[in-house]
Amino acid sequence: MNIALSSVEKTLDEVVFHDDILAKYQRERDIYGSLLDAAERAYMACRVRLSDRRVWHINSTAFGGGVAEMLPHHIALMRGFGIDMRWLIFKPRDKQFFAFTKGLHNSLHNVQTPTTDELVASYERESRQGARDLRRIIGADDVVIVHDPQPLAAASFFLESQPHPAIWRCHIGYPQRAPTVDRTWEFLRGYLRPFHRVVLSDADYAFNGFSDIDIIPPSISPFADKNLSYPGEPGDELERYVSINRYDEDLRISLADLITERYFLQVSRWDRLKGIDRVLEAFRRFVENESSVADGTSLVIAGPDPAGVSDDPEAAEYLSECEAHAARLPRKVRQHIRFVCVSMNDHQKNAEIISRLQARAFAVFQLSKEEGFGLALTEALFKCRPVVVSDAFGLKRQIIDGVNGIVIQEPGIEEKASEIMRRLVIGTIAHPWLGRTAREMCIQNSVQIARAPSWLQSIANGVAQFEADSHSQ
Repeated sequence: MNIALSSVEKTLDEVVFHDDILAKYQRERDIYGSLLDAAERAYMACRVRLSDRRVWHINSTAFGGGVAEMLPHHIALMRGFGIDMRWLIFKPRDKQFFAFTKGLHNSLHNVQTPTTDELVASYERESRQGARDLRRIIGADDVVIVHDPQPLAAASFFLESQPHPAIWRCHIGYPQRAPTVDRTWEFLRGYLRPFHRVVLSDADYAFNGFSDIDIIPPSISPFADKNLSYPGEPGDELERYVSINRYDEDLRISLADLITERYFLQVSRWDRLKGIDRVLEAFRRFVENESSVADGTSLVIAGPDPAGVSDDPEAAEYLSECEAHAARLPRKVRQHIRFVCVSMNDHQKNAEIISRLQARAFAVFQLSKEEGFGLALTEALFKCRPVVVSDAFGLKRQIIDGVNGIVIQEPGIEEKASEIMRRLVIGTIAHPWLGRTAREMCIQNSVQIARAPSWLQSIANGVAQFEADSHSQ
C-alpha cells in the first residue's frame, strides 16, 4: 500500500492511500468467511445509525509504531464496507510537546517521569493551534476518533467549541492501581469531557471517571506489507534501507548474510520498557554457559531508525545505550549480536525487511517490562513463529502458555529466557507445533476483520450517545 501525506493545515496532514482490503478478504473466504459474515452484519447495523457521516481518525505519526501500522488497512477495510473514513496526522512543531507526551506514555505504564510547567504549557499551546486547524477540516456531521494522548487535547479543545460524536482510543494502560498511573489518568480525564466513548485494549486498563468504555484489542492486517511472504533472497536494493551494527565496524554484516543465520529475534521500538536489556542478558548467559549449544546462533534486535520516528524523542538515546551495553559484553557474545536499524524513508521496504526477519527467525522473543498489547508479537504469531514472552500484561494476554507460545514469569526472567534458548536449540520444545497453533489462533482473534464488528458497534454507540446528548440540551 502506497501512503502519501498531504498538508492541509499548519499542524495537520491528511494521509492519502487507496486499497481494496475488503476484496482481499473476500478472495480468501475459505479462511475468513465466518469473520466476513459477522463484519458485514455489524456494518448493516452500524449504517442505520452512522448514515453518511464521515469518520476521521487522528494520531501523531503516519509511520513508525503500532497505531500507524494498523490504521491504513483498518481504514481501507471500513471504506470497503461503504464508510467514508479519513486519517489526519497532528504534527506539532515544538519538540517539548513530544517530550511531554512521551512522559505521559511512560506514566501510563507506571514509570514515573518528571514534568514541568513549561512542558505542560507547550502541550496546551500546540494543542490549541491544532484545535483551530481542526475547525477548518472537520465537517458539521463528522465523527472523530482520536488516538492516544498526543492529539487528545487538540481534539478536546475543538470539541468543546464544536461538539461532534467523538471516541478516544488509548493504546496503552496499566492493569493495576498505582499512584503514578492514577495521577496521569486524572490529568487526561480533564480532556475527555467532550468525548462519548473510550476504547481500551483490555478491561483491566479501565480507569475511574469514565463509564462508556469499549474493549477492542489491537489487530493486524493479513494483507499489510509486513505480513506478506517474500520469496527468494533480499535484493541489493533492500540493503540501502538497513543498517546493522553501525556502532562497530568490525561487526557489520549484510541483511542477506544475516537471514541465513539461525537467530533469535526481538522487534520493537527503541524504548526502555521493551526489555532489550533483558534479552541481551539472556543471550549472554546462553552463550557463556552453553557455548557448544550456542555455537552458530545469533541474537537480532530490530527496530526503526530513530531518525524516522518523530513522536519518540528518547529512541536515539536508548539505542545508543543498547549499543554501549553490547560493546561491554565479552567478544564471544558480542560477535553474535545484531542491532538492525531499518529506515523509515520507504514504508514498504521497511515492512519487507521486518517481514523477512520475522519469517526466518528461529524463535521470537519479546521480554518487555511493560506492554500495552504488542503488535510485533501478533505479527510473529501470524507467521507461525515460536514466541517467548515476558509476563508483561499485553503480551501474556495473547499467549496461552505452552499452547501458542511460552510465557516467562518474574523473577529471574533473564535466566529463564536463557534456558528457553537452550531448549529451543537442542529441540526439547515442540518448535513447529507451537508455530502452527500460533497462526491458527491469531487468525481467529487478532486480524482486523475479526475486530471490525466491535469497531462498528463502538462508532454506532458514539453517534447514538452524541444524538441523545444533543436532544437533551
